[in-house]
Amino acid sequence: MRLTCMGAARTVTGSSYLIEMDDERCFLVDCGLFQGSAQLERRNWIAGPYRVPDLSAIFITHAHIDHSGLVPRLVRGGYSGPIYASKPTCELLKILWLDSANIQQMEAEWQSRKNRRQGKNDLEPLYEVADAEAAITLLRPIELDCHEELLPGVRVCYVQAGHILGAASLHLTLTGENGVHRVGFSGDLGRPNQLIVPDPGKMDQVDTLFMETTYGGRTHKSLPESVDELLDVVKQAYQEGGKVLIPAFAVERTQEIIYILAAAHRRGELPDDLPVFLDSPLAINATRIFRDHPEYFDEQTKEILANGETPLNFPNLKFTTTSEESQNINRYMGPAIIIAGSGMANAGRIKHHLKHNLWRPNCHVVIVGFQAKNTTGRLLVEGAPKVKIFREDVVVRAKVHTINGFSAHADQNELLAWMAPLMHRGVKVNLIHGEEEQSVTFKALAQARFPMVRFHVPRWNEVLELGARPVELAKVEPAELAAEVRQLSSRLAQLAERLSVPGSGLAPEDATALLKALKAANQAASLGEAA
Repeated sequence: MRLTCMGAARTVTGSSYLIEMDDERCFLVDCGLFQGSAQLERRNWIAGPYRVPDLSAIFITHAHIDHSGLVPRLVRGGYSGPIYASKPTCELLKILWLDSANIQQMEAEWQSRKNRRQGKNDLEPLYEVADAEAAITLLRPIELDCHEELLPGVRVCYVQAGHILGAASLHLTLTGENGVHRVGFSGDLGRPNQLIVPDPGKMDQVDTLFMETTYGGRTHKSLPESVDELLDVVKQAYQEGGKVLIPAFAVERTQEIIYILAAAHRRGELPDDLPVFLDSPLAINATRIFRDHPEYFDEQTKEILANGETPLNFPNLKFTTTSEESQNINRYMGPAIIIAGSGMANAGRIKHHLKHNLWRPNCHVVIVGFQAKNTTGRLLVEGAPKVKIFREDVVVRAKVHTINGFSAHADQNELLAWMAPLMHRGVKVNLIHGEEEQSVTFKALAQARFPMVRFHVPRWNEVLELGARPVELAKVEPAELAAEVRQLSSRLAQLAERLSVPGSGLAPEDATALLKALKAANQAASLGEAA
């Protein structure tokens, strides 16, 4: 059995992992779009390695496009098998895939018009609405915390991951020619005490773990601090007569911001004449799905509902679905809060609002989520004096506030706490879903915390062998272990003698390394005999 890292290896986007069983059957865990630079997004067009004709199933951990958005592309290429996900994830995918397909078609048409003017061929979209609709028919909802054999030799259990509504970690028990191997995928892990969704659950023991590291190199502010900071920005903008622009992901982050503003309104901390525009048809539909699935809320949110209150609605909140309604927001001259997608400000209606307001000193832009490299949101966070929007340079006079306490991703300490119960001698941990600096930083920290564990940061398209369950060294008798070490010591001594012959070609540094290994083997043999 082996696994190929199809994406989110030393990057955050494009999550996808191809698992090949011993009998040549294969399946995918996640199938996400690459997002960010043009170079990275070109990977979306490389379909061959996904082995579409051989795929038996696709398992989706959660609905975000960087984990699910390439599925319609594979369906376009002929995939017709089951797509497993939790119930809320299935509902969210129905709207996210259609939205993504519309974006793909619009971008292809725009590029095709440009190509025609230059005498070039039209550009085919990555996929179309028909492909997304076909993918939707393949969705198969799965309950959390149920072990099911969904493929021969493949037992699957979805575990609560927090993060967003319906998000799950994935535990696989794979039976192959050499025995059983347990593989865990953290998926995107949420934070303890995150709004709306439950805390991440506990995973059963594994032999190989694929662990996200989005924020492996940093810690977050506390949520109460972040809520206070957001409300302070709102108060300042209201006093200045300016607008607060919040680029927000349609799923989870938008609902969390609504939750916070609704709570502030109930406490009398939000002015009655301050409109809050949710200017994203996708986020509006996602919010309605949230409202339809209170059984997946955390206990605190359920308690608010039980008290007859509405955690995802309040009088100031206005849904703007049509283009005309969206355009009218920029004709509104008073202070306002505008929540719109995309979350990284590189697409969607937020671009129009940024174009109309970034140059205004009384405008406030609040960044509440992860911003990938080369996106407009990332440029704003890094203090760019101007950004290009719709091929036009727009000067940045607005105040930009980065509030990272709203993150739906666990931070460094929270990642370590979640993985701690899984850390035993022999487990292999592959650190994924993080920019290289974050993953490498987390590796050093985790290695120091869990020295008995092997950590690795895989690269794109790297192939990893999934063997049978490793033998626990602690179960080997000391005398048996000492005998094995003496054999190794003897073999190393013979090798050293042979390579000491002049002209053997052994480099000095290799000779030094060999002597160190020989010394270590002799010391280990002595310890074994003493035991």
